Amino acid sequence: MPFRSGSRRGGVGGRNSATPEPKRSVSAAFEEFAQGLHTLESLGQRLSFWGVVSGTGKPICKATLQRMLTNKVYLGIIVHNGESYEGGFPAIVSRATFEAVQKVLKQRARPRKSKKRHNFPFVGLLTCGECGGAITAQFAHGHGGTYRYYRCTKKLGKCSQRYLREDLLADQLKSRLQNVALGDDWAEKMKAQVDVWEKENVLSSQSFAQNLEEKIKEAETKLDKLVNAFLDGSIEKETYLVKKDELIKTKTDLNKRKSDFGRKGNNWIEPLRNWINTAHHAEKLALSNDFYEIKSLTEKIGTNRRLHSRKTEFEFVRPFDLIPKYLPAVAEKAQEGRAFCEARPAPASPVRDKLRRGERANSFP
Repeated sequence: MPFRSGSRRGGVGGRNSATPEPKRSVSAAFEEFAQGLHTLESLGQRLSFWGVVSGTGKPICKATLQRMLTNKVYLGIIVHNGESYEGGFPAIVSRATFEAVQKVLKQRARPRKSKKRHNFPFVGLLTCGECGGAITAQFAHGHGGTYRYYRCTKKLGKCSQRYLREDLLADQLKSRLQNVALGDDWAEKMKAQVDVWEKENVLSSQSFAQNLEEKIKEAETKLDKLVNAFLDGSIEKETYLVKKDELIKTKTDLNKRKSDFGRKGNNWIEPLRNWINTAHHAEKLALSNDFYEIKSLTEKIGTNRRLHSRKTEFEFVRPFDLIPKYLPAVAEKAQEGRAFCEARPAPASPVRDKLRRGERANSFP
């Protein structure tokens, strides 16, 4: 990989703990580029925001990004002398995403004339809280500069809503993100607990799967004995058919439970970890000016997003709505516990008292 991760301070090993892992950053870069959200230059800035930079600590240059986006190694494929081989390692990017990226690169390689797009990052995020119309954006001049404003299109009828300047809109969204943001301490504690649960779940899963496997083998053994007994003439055909039907149903049910367990046994760990990482990432975004990323996260965690009386309004989707409900109370209890421990006088200790007076240790009773 022609770049490195972790040039920014903070987090474990120098990498900011609020940023995604390098593999996830590259995967996200492919997905966003496939959607047409970036040029090569802005993609380099986005990766830099995630902590993925060049060897000199600067954003990755366009030529390197071009090579990265066309490198099949991210598909788990190695190309040698024009021939492709299986890499023996998991793919970071799906085939559909990789091909979509190639299509975007090919289209942009053609010289063409196109209308210049305006940079309005929050378009499509909100609807009008009064009439339900779409929120659009435009430039306006005043107070010695050019500003971007957001407003209702007013295409659904009469609407009294007024303009809202982009920087004020961004401040409101960042303030809302603070409500679901997890600080470093809380995120690390929660992820540590998830790791504990994951280990416990693996042990429990192994025991459960082993138990199912033993029951399946037991059912197979009984079925073999039943068939042999019937062939030997030890049991009547009617009894044989009833017993066989019962064993077949038992074995089928056990195999289904085994299959379902393989699909569902550990499917809650990763969503929980992703939720914690997203809430942790919200803290960083609340202090940043990456408006596109702020929009993306707001779309992910907010529903019924509206702009009314120059105020943004939306509800947090589950489980992000749990953080503003419970975290302040938990934090307050923790703070009270720390304050109690600090204010509580230490118990009397003759040894400690003598040490404070400078008396020799061998004088202790």
